[in-house]
Amino acid sequence: MSDGLKRRDFLKVVGASGAGAGVLGCSTEKVERLLPYVVPPEEITPGVATWYTTVCGECEAGCGMWVRTREGRVVKVEGNPEHPVSQGSLCSRGHSSLQALYNPDRFTGPMLRQGEELQPISWEDAEQMVAERLTSAGGYYLLTGSVGSSLSGLMSDFAGGTGGQVVRYDPLAEAPLREASRIVFGRDVIPWYDLEEARSLVSFGADFLESWLSPVRDGRGFARMSGVDEEGRKGHFAFVGSRLSLTGQNADEWLPIQPGTEALVALAMANVVGGGPNAGPYRNIVAAYNPENVAGIVGIEAERIRELAERFAEGPSLALGPGIAGLHRGATAANVAVAILNAVAGNVGRTIHYDAPQLDAPSTGFAPMQQAIEAMSAGDVGAVLVHGSNPAFALPASSGFREAFGSVPFKVSFASAMDETAAEADLILPDRHFLESWGDTSSRPGQWAVQQPTMRPVPHFDSKQTGDVLLSVATQMGQDLGAETFYEYLRGRWTDLAATAGAADADAFWRESLQAGLAQVGTTPSGSPATLRQPDRGLAFDPPEFDGAGELYLMVYPSSRYGDGALNANRPWLQELPDPVSKIAWHSWVEMHPNRAETLGVRDGDVVALATEHGSVEAPVWTYPGIREDVIALPMGGGHTSAGRFADGNGVNALDLLPSEAEALSGGLVHFVTKVDVMPTGAR
Repeated sequence: MSDGLKRRDFLKVVGASGAGAGVLGCSTEKVERLLPYVVPPEEITPGVATWYTTVCGECEAGCGMWVRTREGRVVKVEGNPEHPVSQGSLCSRGHSSLQALYNPDRFTGPMLRQGEELQPISWEDAEQMVAERLTSAGGYYLLTGSVGSSLSGLMSDFAGGTGGQVVRYDPLAEAPLREASRIVFGRDVIPWYDLEEARSLVSFGADFLESWLSPVRDGRGFARMSGVDEEGRKGHFAFVGSRLSLTGQNADEWLPIQPGTEALVALAMANVVGGGPNAGPYRNIVAAYNPENVAGIVGIEAERIRELAERFAEGPSLALGPGIAGLHRGATAANVAVAILNAVAGNVGRTIHYDAPQLDAPSTGFAPMQQAIEAMSAGDVGAVLVHGSNPAFALPASSGFREAFGSVPFKVSFASAMDETAAEADLILPDRHFLESWGDTSSRPGQWAVQQPTMRPVPHFDSKQTGDVLLSVATQMGQDLGAETFYEYLRGRWTDLAATAGAADADAFWRESLQAGLAQVGTTPSGSPATLRQPDRGLAFDPPEFDGAGELYLMVYPSSRYGDGALNANRPWLQELPDPVSKIAWHSWVEMHPNRAETLGVRDGDVVALATEHGSVEAPVWTYPGIREDVIALPMGGGHTSAGRFADGNGVNALDLLPSEAEALSGGLVHFVTKVDVMPTGAR
């Protein structure tokens, strides 16, 4: 794989022909010609672009896409202006998806491990092997990451009928936010945020312009919220956190609080806003916190907290929680405090919606994966299938995943290219890229979108859609899941959607959905705001404990370019794209306040060793005044060892410094949890 493509194979790749909704495929027999067609197919005019609608598969936000093809090859992607999430925009990861489609390190076909090497195997033999091994496994796990609605349903049907268990894992899951929504309002959901309707916005650390939940949606909403209106007024944005992210750099005001004290500030603000009569079952909690008695703990003057609360009370306003970088041992309580603040300010049903939430958002905690690791380590698991996830990279080394995974008798990866988890697998069944595949998403109740193939599969890579593989294996195991192909399975679900939508002709409904890129099924709920309810969990709002005896707190935060970087770091576009804060590309760095750097005797570019109770790494220093003096920060996404020629050896894996610990209330993987020792190495 690392030897690169030969010229003949490269011409096969760039000569790939396309197919999509209503478009017939064209011959690939002459794909080695630089001019693909002498007599072009009827549906393709050489030199004239053809466009398709689909859904971006880079994250769970579900942005609608327009895909431009030339001579049957995808050449550009853009946001679908008709889609309610993207509205014509895409993030950098969405644009970089082309490099995953044409990644020269993709597997050329299914591979079977024989000794220390991977050898080709036919799809028929590979699927038969999976069926036989799962039948005799006595129980297995299907570990998955981000998948669309229908594929998720198929996975559940497949595992339920064949004795398996689906475990979803995403290192950027907002499990504390979801659990807080359930505790405060009885809604087990990730709420929908409407930033553009707010005039006063407070983020308690959520990096909504970078990597949190739906950056394209929130970036657009923030631009409208902070823009000057017809009367010459603009919204006010305050960032409350220990480090200024790109989001924080766009704030009008920064409150650099003591790490882990978001809940105290939120409750003190709720007290000022009018938490007594409006806080319902939380009135006594809110009454116990005011700006004066929390100021000394959070490190912010009481008057600043009071002024911020008074501006927030003028409304319309919106408060956002700590986000992933602030996922500490008290993250659920912090999100509860923010939810109470939104409730007493009258924001629920106005700028934050629980009745029409964000669907498919990453919100499953680390606890199910932790249980799976324990079962694998105990020898209770006969097989593991991994799809759309790279837990060998995206889990702390202290989790023991690699050792547990290695002890499983039969391991299958659906990775389209090598990654750290696939490197340990016994069988690799390469999935197709989302631009070559069928699927669907539902970003909000009533809103559905189809993911359709925008070109024929790149011919050099003999891939197969995971849904088709699961259906084939299920049939060989004697299970009838109602379809022979995933396309049939998908169409069956959309026939049901057509009936729900009241469409007289299901085929016409399908064609219209493909053309528009969106289908409205029923109405999106609105107008029934959630109400505060009595909490059913014990809550502690005091600052959480941090591991270690040092004085420096370690903040591990998602990269604005890669997110967690588990599946997308092998793209030169993303590697070359400078970080919007540090302007650094291709490697990791340690963010440190200039005063702290002076105390340690280091400057920009000096390599320091970071050590916690859980691991150690080395990285160069980048001094940054937008961080507290007692905090240092390290981005996620670097440190790959088996992800491809562009990712391997660049930077360090920040997760290796963290414990393998689930937050008590939500089960989410804690990120902001430890202190760190910093030692200069003398290297640059």
